[in-house]
Amino acid sequence: MSNPFDPFQYQNAFYEYDLNISVNEINQILFLVKDVKTYEQKNTYKYLNVLNFPVLKNLRQQIITILDSHELFLDNNWAQLYNKDDAHDIHIHTYSDYSGIIYIHGESPTVFYSREYSSYFNKFKKNKLLLFPSDIPHQVKKLDSNEERLVVSFNTMKKNKK
Repeated sequence: MSNPFDPFQYQNAFYEYDLNISVNEINQILFLVKDVKTYEQKNTYKYLNVLNFPVLKNLRQQIITILDSHELFLDNNWAQLYNKDDAHDIHIHTYSDYSGIIYIHGESPTVFYSREYSSYFNKFKKNKLLLFPSDIPHQVKKLDSNEERLVVSFNTMKKNKK
């Protein structure tokens, strides 16, 4: 069941879902992302679609069921692991209709910005999927603590797009 909400009062376009994520799935995601060497936080963005791994089929199916209800299909997906001093600058997801963040471990929020650049801090909620319009600017500010912030992110496209 979704929890739709509108942090900016101009479109009712954010959705939040509970997910069942097993310890095996979390361990698989950590395994895939921990040894990636990138210039920012560790991520698999350019390397692999993590939700295609067989051990993550339960998580993938939950996501596909949710996306089907919005007439969306799953596009690229990746895992990100942030540690102390990691950040992700303000960005949008081009060539996508909706994007998703699956919060797995951590506490640092995702900051979203309206068209007028007022901010909305989405609290980190373990085992939650946040689905939002891809053109909404967002970021993860520099982590000051020594937390491990683990998320899986993805993009979508509308089915039967003309």
